[in-house]
This record gives sequence, structure tokens and C-alpha cells, in this order.
Amino acid sequence: MNSRIKETWFRYPYLNYLATSLFLVAALGVVFSVAVLMVTGFSGQFSRPLCFNNECIKKFLEVFDQSFLILSATLSLLVGVTTIGGIIVALMSYLNSANATALTNHISHFSIFQNYVVAEVSKRNRISQTSVDAFVWYNLIFSESRTGRMSVSDSYCGLVSALNAEIFISNEQARTAAQGSFRYMSHQKRIIDSLCSLGIVLSHQPRNEFYEIEDQIFALISSLNKSFCYSEKVPKLLKRNYI
Repeated sequence: MNSRIKETWFRYPYLNYLATSLFLVAALGVVFSVAVLMVTGFSGQFSRPLCFNNECIKKFLEVFDQSFLILSATLSLLVGVTTIGGIIVALMSYLNSANATALTNHISHFSIFQNYVVAEVSKRNRISQTSVDAFVWYNLIFSESRTGRMSVSDSYCGLVSALNAEIFISNEQARTAAQGSFRYMSHQKRIIDSLCSLGIVLSHQPRNEFYEIEDQIFALISSLNKSFCYSEKVPKLLKRNYI
């Protein structure tokens, strides 16, 4: 039992501050009250004969009323400090609990996300597990998950839009290019750089092989977005018209 109490006080140091404040208020109040009582008593009140009738008690209370008033004020102050301190302790405990819950949810959600990525990559023979960094990808999508917020970040939507912009450029180049003049090496570099921002690493490949890898990567992104990005602001990937 003692070890649990010590652990509680160690984890919540503001309890020490509250206890210290209460002790100081009580000690100062009692010392001041006793000091007033003693000074008043030694001024001649202690020389009166001892009696316990109604008049004596009434006289005693009248003579030492300021000492009792100090005790009463001290008690009221202790109640006030205890009330305020209790509210603060409850608030801090709630915040600590909320932070711990948010961290637990973050870890759990990331674990689900990571397992999903691993499972989806294993379905695609052109993608290596080592090419996809689930941690980077997750943090891009849910940048505030450690605080308990699971909304899709604007920066991730911007990266998907940037990837769409590269697809659009290649579509336009393929549409306007003369027969066989589509510059696929330039296209590969732009797509590789764009995917790298998402935590997906690709290397230059022969034209047809890269197209197959790209097809599976885009399918992976679309699948993950549908499963985890519950937001209409995440753009869908454009259809590719180049090859």
C-alpha cells in the first residue's frame, strides 16, 4: 500500500505542492492564532480565577475572539485551497489520462495501418516490402495522431495532388508527342521523386517494367486512401494515359 502511495506522489508532483500549501497555511494560521492568544493572555487575562459558568465562558470568548477568528479564517482558507487544489489535481489527472489514451490509440492505429500496408504489398509481386516506409506514410497522413486527432493532414492531400500533377503532365506529353517520342526517363524521375515524398522508394527500370510497378504502386495508394482516409479532400489518382 505504501509503495502505491509513493508511486502516486511521484507520478503527480503537484500533489506535493498541494500538501505543502495546506501544511503551510495550517501552520501559519495556528502559530499566529496561538501567538495572539498568548499575548492577550499574558497581558492580564491569565491572572483571572478559573471558572466554567456561562458568564466566564462568554467573557473568555470575547477576550480571545480574535485568536478564534484567526483559526476560523485559517480553516476557511484551508477549505478554499483544498477545493481549488482538488480541481487542479483532477484536471491534471484528466489531462495525463487523456494524453496516455491518445498515445495508446496512436500506437494501436499505426499498428493496424502498418499491418494493412504489409498485407497489401504482399499481394503485389512488383513491390518490395522494403520499398514502402509505413511509418513515414502514416505520419504524413495522420500528423496529429499522437494528440488523439485522426484527421487527414492537408500536407498529405497536397502530396497526392502533386502526384496527380505529375501524372497529368505525362498524360499531356504522351497525348501531344510524336510516335515513340514520349520521354519516359524524365517521367520516371518525376514519379520517383513524387513517390519518395510519400515514403515509397523506386528505382529507374525499363519502360514496361516501370509501368507495371507504377500500376501496382498507384493501386496500393488508392486502396489505402479508401480504407484510411475518410475525407473527400483526398484526391483520387488520375487515370494514366501514357505508356
